[in-house]
Order: sequence, then C-alpha cells, then structure tokens
Amino acid sequence: MRARDHQTDSCCQFAQWLTATLLLNASLAGPALEAYAADRPAVVFHETRFDFGSSVQGTLIEHDFVLTNEGSTPLRIGKVNLTPPLLVTRIPGEIAPGGRAAIHTKLDTSRLQGSFSGELVVYARDDEAQLATLAFEGVVVTPIEISPVPAFFVVEERGRRAEHALDLINHEAEPLRIEGIAHSKEAFTTRLETVEPGRRYRLVLTLRPDGPGGKRVDAITLKTSSAATPALSIPAHTYLRERVYVFPDGVNFGALKLSTIRDRPDLLEATAQTLMIYQSEGNDFLINVESDLPGLVLRCERGPQRDRYQITATLNASHLAVGVLQGSIRIRTNDPQFPEVVVPAAGLILDR
Repeated sequence: MRARDHQTDSCCQFAQWLTATLLLNASLAGPALEAYAADRPAVVFHETRFDFGSSVQGTLIEHDFVLTNEGSTPLRIGKVNLTPPLLVTRIPGEIAPGGRAAIHTKLDTSRLQGSFSGELVVYARDDEAQLATLAFEGVVVTPIEISPVPAFFVVEERGRRAEHALDLINHEAEPLRIEGIAHSKEAFTTRLETVEPGRRYRLVLTLRPDGPGGKRVDAITLKTSSAATPALSIPAHTYLRERVYVFPDGVNFGALKLSTIRDRPDLLEATAQTLMIYQSEGNDFLINVESDLPGLVLRCERGPQRDRYQITATLNASHLAVGVLQGSIRIRTNDPQFPEVVVPAAGLILDR
C-alpha cells in the first residue's frame, strides 16, 4: 500500500508541475504574440465591392478603392491580379501607419456586353501575402439595347397564331427614330409600336400559321437615325411545327471505340439515344419504326395520352464495324397527312 501511495503522489506532483508550466508559458507567450501582431501593417479597405450599375457600351468607368493602414509599420503594396479588361492605373508604393491611399482602377467597356463580374486580388510587397479580393461588377448595355434577349425565338404548330415581342431601348443622348424594317415575309410579319417616342419601341413578330414548316433563321434589319448604329440586325429563329413532328431532328451516337465496345458491350446502353414523335391533338396515334442502319435496335413506348411515342435507339455490338455510321430511322404513322417521317441517324466507330 505504501508503494502504491508513493506512486500516486508522484503522479499528482508531475501533473501539477505540468499544468503550472503550461500556464506560465501561455502567460509569457500572450504579450509576445500581441506585440508581434501589433508590430505589423494592418490594411483595411473602405469597400471590397464596387457595382457600377448599368453603363452604356463604350463608356470608360473609373473607381478608387480606398484603404487605410491601421498597423504600426509601413504597408507596401505589391502586385495586383486583375480580371481583363480591368486596369490599375495608380497604386500606392508605401502607406505609413495611420495613412490612407487609393488604388485607381479603370474598365473600358468598348468590347463588353451584358453582366461583368471582375476581381482585383491585392498582395503585399514584403511577404507576398494576399491582402484583399475586391469585386468590380455591373451590366454593360449597347447604345440601342434589345430586351429581354437580342433575338426572336418563336415556336408554334401549324394553323396557330404566335406572337413574340422585343423592346428597343435607346441609351444615347439623341432621340432615336426607326426609319425602316426589312426582312423576308415568307415565314412571319412584323410591326413596330412606339412605347416612348425617341426612347423605347416594341417590335412584334407574328409567325404565319400557313407559312413554310420547319426551323429557319431570318435576319430582321432596322434602319435607325443613330450615327453610331445606323443599322440594327436582329436574328429571328422560328419553328413552325407540323401536325406530326419529332424531337430532336436526328440521332447521333458520336465517336465510339470498337475495342471498348467489344470488351464492355453494356456500355452501349449509356450511349442510347431518345427520339420523341408527337401527333398534335391526337388520341389514337399509331406508328411502326425501322432503320437501314446496321446494328441499330429500336424500342418504342407509347405515351399514356396516346398522342406520342418515345423511341429508344441502341447500337448492337455484334453488328458494328469500323467506319462511319450513316442511315435513317423511318417512322410510319396512321396519320393520313403525314404517313411517314424520316429521321437521320449517324455515328462513328473507331478502331482504338
């Protein structure tokens, strides 16, 4: 019992000595660490994000990021990494304790359009430590802005009337006049509405319900009174769908390695392509599918409303050979107006 008591007392004494030593070291280290931290520059930026709002393309935007050295030693700024086309035109060499300075930045918006999100990453010269990341953000609009998007996208079924409108917003000082509109009138017509004279107009596109079917892209050219933009071109993407139509327009399996397919034929399931065929307002749509492409397996599944089918196209490894896959999928229907729809199918089989 005496030996055990002696061991217990020794352990207690050692624990007390260790605790005291740690406390002493901590009390000595505290002031030292505080002195070390105080004997350094401390940079404080008055703002870390600048939003220039909305600016007209071609405007030169300038801004100062102001900073203060709240430390006890001089602060030296080193490099600044920038998001192009941002530029730094003035940077302080050294800032005394308590001193204030500014990093002067410029943004040339001549080649910008839409949202801009840039950064300035500022580093110290002495130890190359990162001091701050500053944001420079805003939206650049063209002198004549097309809103909400700079193009028409109109899709409708044959026999139905579809309209889509875009606003033309003038950001120039001089009033704007639209002096003429030119485009092909085969697929659609247009009309111009004045929302605010000289400032805002609305261009309305009406798709012809009896126009040419399928997808097409036409250019609408507006003659304006603007010296900077005398002609404004707006793309018109239109798609007049027939009563029976497919989506997408074709299937493409891309490039596949024959050696990989033979080692792992199950991988072909991952390359399967899906094709949808619809009958507008149908309720008893029937189809039959076949293909002239060797090794193409087709599976059909009818939709619950009986107006569409999902066709899954999968390649069969045992029928594939190195070379170009080029063929078609023929879909025969019970629609008297569209008894057959032909969809292109393509791919490429590589040796290795």
